[in-house]
Amino acid sequence: MVMFAVQGEDADDASISITKCCWEEHWMQKGSTATDDESQIVAEIEAFEFAYGYNADYMKDLFARSPESFRRFAAARPMTMHYEQLTAEAYFTAAITVMQEEDCSGCLELNVKMAKEAGVSELLIEQMVSSPERLPAELKDVREHTLNSLGVGAIDEEVALRIERHFGRSAFGELAIAIVGVRIYPGLKRALMKMQSCHMPNNTVGE
Repeated sequence: MVMFAVQGEDADDASISITKCCWEEHWMQKGSTATDDESQIVAEIEAFEFAYGYNADYMKDLFARSPESFRRFAAARPMTMHYEQLTAEAYFTAAITVMQEEDCSGCLELNVKMAKEAGVSELLIEQMVSSPERLPAELKDVREHTLNSLGVGAIDEEVALRIERHFGRSAFGELAIAIVGVRIYPGLKRALMKMQSCHMPNNTVGE
């Protein structure tokens, strides 16, 4: 899940100048502690909230409590949305599965919106969310491996090998990072007591 970077050029028609570059450069600098910088970060979080209809109160809470902890959280963000060899369909199958298993409604809805921006078909998104048994075989494998990696079941080597054969060696590594990385968001929400139940609004997939 990319934070503070609108994926598509037309995302909510947002004329937002928030990019991965400005976000990373700003928070990778140790000296970014001035009041003006603090105001800028809050403004960036709020712009992201507006663009995606996403409640990022937990980020603002973390920033208010510990700017340095927030800086480190932000520095880890690129890992959560890294996929180059892995397809968008496989990435979002994993991300959506994680959010459902972690019981995080806001992050689930956000990933649905980002999947649409990434060009994933509405049919596939609906299957990811509501009827995973109808997913193509390779995405069923991704979902199963994701669930197993979350501890729902034991890791199945045959499933893992099928994923690697289908998507490639590098893509399998990207999948592993995606599964681990996206858990930071619901985990942080829970740790800060900002968690919400994972109830998907009825019109989210078909919007």
